[in-house]
Amino acid sequence: MALEEKYGEKPLKILFVGHNPSFHSWESGHYFSQPSNRFWKLLLQSGLADGDINALNDDILLERSGYGFTDVIRTPNSSSNNLKRKDFVEQQPFFYKRILNNAIRVKEHPEYVVFVGKRQFAMLFDPPLKRVQLGVQNLKPPGFPLDSQIWVLSSPSGRAVMNWADRLLPYTQLAETMQSAFSTSNIE
Repeated sequence: MALEEKYGEKPLKILFVGHNPSFHSWESGHYFSQPSNRFWKLLLQSGLADGDINALNDDILLERSGYGFTDVIRTPNSSSNNLKRKDFVEQQPFFYKRILNNAIRVKEHPEYVVFVGKRQFAMLFDPPLKRVQLGVQNLKPPGFPLDSQIWVLSSPSGRAVMNWADRLLPYTQLAETMQSAFSTSNIE
């Protein structure tokens, strides 16, 4: 089985972007399915999702909340350390084409493009960014094809060393931003 990108048939609220799928995700057909990955727990605790959401029902999150999933690099690999700069340079045009084609197909750009980890965002720049702050970004990578607000969240990987409060904070900030935007649009 191969992991399919999850875009759905309607405009996306969020497009989550990983660096590349793990072998576990590739074989299971579900994003962030590696048991040590904390992505689904972070979504629930931050308020970005509710209910019984986990990697095995990520399609429900796509249908119910408009959350899509993709990766910059579509080749499975369970260690991002094996990915080199040239891999990102080679795959960047294909990544841009895939996400733009989906936006054209559904006639709207995602509201938020959310990089789940700093590395894949940093590598879209030439030269790569040396430092990336978590949260909303003021910079867009050169040639980035979407008119979406860009966020970078902390890595949910069990290999990433970080205390839980710091890991959770950017997810919570995104949830609060989305809730604030929703409240404002309902008033107008």
